[in-house]
Amino acid sequence: MLGGVDHAAAFLQSQANDAPNSLLVGAGPMLFMDPNLEPASSTQHVFKAQALAESLRDMGLVAWAPGVNDWASGLPKLRELRDKSGATLLAANLSKPAGFSQPIRVVEVAGLKVGLSGLVQLEGLPETEQEDPIASLKLAKTRLDEQGARIRVALLAMPRGAALRALESVPGFQLAIVGKAKDAGEANDGPIPPVLVNDTLVVQAPNHLQAIGVVDFFVRDDSYTFKDGSGIAQAERRASLERRVSDLKRRLAEWERQGSGVQASDLAARRRDLQKLEAELAGLAQAPVPEKGSFFRYKLQEVREKLGTSERVKTRLESYYKRVNEHNKEAFKDRRPEPVAANQSGFIGVEACTACHGEERTFWNSTRHAKAYSTLAVAHKQFNLECVGCHVTGYEKPGGSTVTHVGELTGVQCEVCHGPGSRHVAAPQSPELIVAKPGKSLCAPECHHPPHVKPDWNVDQAWKGILGPGHGE
Repeated sequence: MLGGVDHAAAFLQSQANDAPNSLLVGAGPMLFMDPNLEPASSTQHVFKAQALAESLRDMGLVAWAPGVNDWASGLPKLRELRDKSGATLLAANLSKPAGFSQPIRVVEVAGLKVGLSGLVQLEGLPETEQEDPIASLKLAKTRLDEQGARIRVALLAMPRGAALRALESVPGFQLAIVGKAKDAGEANDGPIPPVLVNDTLVVQAPNHLQAIGVVDFFVRDDSYTFKDGSGIAQAERRASLERRVSDLKRRLAEWERQGSGVQASDLAARRRDLQKLEAELAGLAQAPVPEKGSFFRYKLQEVREKLGTSERVKTRLESYYKRVNEHNKEAFKDRRPEPVAANQSGFIGVEACTACHGEERTFWNSTRHAKAYSTLAVAHKQFNLECVGCHVTGYEKPGGSTVTHVGELTGVQCEVCHGPGSRHVAAPQSPELIVAKPGKSLCAPECHHPPHVKPDWNVDQAWKGILGPGHGE
């Protein structure tokens, strides 16, 4: 899966030797997935924000321009989280609350002064007041110049269009990092190609820490006007080719697994297509270094498990999961499923199904669905509100399960796909009381959707893993 603060931290550690003079900064929501917290889950989200803030300190976060989501637990809590992160909140246009953020910050890196400033768009937050963003950014740029900043970086937590207009009006920043004003839900953004606005490189990493944007500045002859060493003009073409290569590789792998039914000539033609796309992509992969003057390079580094794991951050996350488990086990101990309405079916569990469906049960025992709950328990996540719903049967449904009241409904059992079975057991001769053959569309909307699946997950391929003797085979 994409993302993971422990993997991001490992990547930064791995770059320490190649890039010893570096800064980590951000723009947009950093601590909460949604701008508003549901009362029942607010404590868990605050625990998570604390773990994130402390992990960001470990990663060396210097500053960020906050988004609306960062206020989700209120101003006092955000002050606390800011302090835990060790970073400065930058918002040149935020006039209230006073003293909460700074308009600028100058950081010295290897003898070079790097100036940072930020803009925010926090509409709807009653405890904030904001000034005109363009006028505020102009004043911040002047102050950075007065303090001797040679490289100037703008952190813009605002809609992309507004951010680009601000940069057009205020030249002089070599780099701008754009982040959302606010975000909501689990949906993952796709990659956004970098652009140049006058001489300002504008980059935007996708949400949920799917990737980290990496900008390298190479200074020559004490010049701080940087030419393009990455081929930004070709960035959109490169992104398009990468998507097509990835899609074609996935399709080829699927066809090869299928074996029969796919013409050899078709496979050969698609492999030739892949070779052509890869050759074109290789030609765009690295732009030539400008012969004279300073230049920049940019890449978007996907955050995945293959980057490794920071043991310090991993340990902190494990503590967070245990803390949530202990809290939720007590907080939700009295939360029970709603009763089953008259003339409706309730959940009975896989043991009741086994009496008539022994062959299916034997096969189910061999699937990953049977072990879904135990994987949570081992990781101290079985009471985690973000996890449990897809690892039990009948979650939050009448006669089903809740966070702590699971009983015999652990794992992804028969009734997740075939529906609650109490009336079916009572009258097995009535086929309308059970879903004999569920559709494939059931999986993706319920549980198997980003960010909970790998990018190449495919329902047709996954479906084969749940077919077996007596169970659709």
